[in-house]
Amino acid sequence: MFGELVTAYLFLAGVGAGGVAAASVADLLLVREPFGADVVPDFAEKCPAERLVAGVLALSCGALALGAGCLAADLGRIDRVLSLFLTPPATLMNLGAWAVALLTVLAAALALARFLYLPWADRRAVVVAEVVACGLAVVVAVYAGLLLQTLAGVRLWSTPWVPVLFVLSAASCGCALLMAGALFAEGDEGVRKVAQAAARADAVVIVAEVAAAAGFLAFVAGSDHAGVQASAASLLHGPAALPWWVGFVTCGLAAPLAVEVGCLVWGRRRRGPGLGLNTGAAMCSPWAPVSGPRAYPAAALALAAAFVLVGAVGLRAAVVEAGAQRPLELQSVEGAPSAPSESMETAAFCSAPFAEGGGENGAVPDREDVDLWSN
Repeated sequence: MFGELVTAYLFLAGVGAGGVAAASVADLLLVREPFGADVVPDFAEKCPAERLVAGVLALSCGALALGAGCLAADLGRIDRVLSLFLTPPATLMNLGAWAVALLTVLAAALALARFLYLPWADRRAVVVAEVVACGLAVVVAVYAGLLLQTLAGVRLWSTPWVPVLFVLSAASCGCALLMAGALFAEGDEGVRKVAQAAARADAVVIVAEVAAAAGFLAFVAGSDHAGVQASAASLLHGPAALPWWVGFVTCGLAAPLAVEVGCLVWGRRRRGPGLGLNTGAAMCSPWAPVSGPRAYPAAALALAAAFVLVGAVGLRAAVVEAGAQRPLELQSVEGAPSAPSESMETAAFCSAPFAEGGGENGAVPDREDVDLWSN
């Protein structure tokens, strides 16, 4: 039903949304980057924490744009892409498309405001933009999971655990971008605080992911629906088992949590010299010390970040594969046609009919019926 392009879109949208939210929150709470005429004109002379936030914003913007490109390529025609923005009435697909587009533009603006010298830029306007960006990031992260949940043609995706897992995974990916970026920044006090805060937040998010994954597995194992049972077989020991158990559970949950907890414990026992600055404006002072050993194992946190990103791919690949596996075609009601090999275009035009009653036993309507419903 869904192909690799849709899986790539779900992953990139989650990474982009999580990255924008994580960078914005880091700036609002820790970095508090100055703007206006007093800002350092040369980007290379800004403090490492500022450059870290700017790099994560730029990378997140690229991920969102590439994800939107994957979605457009899956739709296949420009009129279908435009219909996501222009066709009334407002639907979940319209809301998601606008949220992705607006978040991409806003992330690009926030990144450019840091890379370029803009003496007319106001710190208060940037704060408002970052708060709005966090809200849009939540919408994009939730939308990616709701997109699957509202397609009633696949019963596995109907559980609320799917959007919960996607939102938590997006938050974990945002923390991972900050941790990975810290490896390429000078190890001053500001970068250390951002990296350690991201590691602590990610550890909490991963614990929540473990609980959500347990809830999802309980739903899968406890359902007596034939479609869910077929999906459970695929997820537990079938085609979706490898991305689920190795990609998501091992690489996305167990490995990064162990590394992050170890790094945080190690960081408490060791403090490098010259790293006693307070948070706030002092963190981004051009006279902040940038020498001295790091007070945290940056390479280990970057490794944990890589594990998180691999786990995010595994989660989405496993959920999509388990829900769209072939045995569902044989579970249609008597007289109902079997599922064709359609992709995101079906969801774009027919998510509402599916949610209202199509595919009660896991079947997806025939393409001719889809065209009639979409008209």
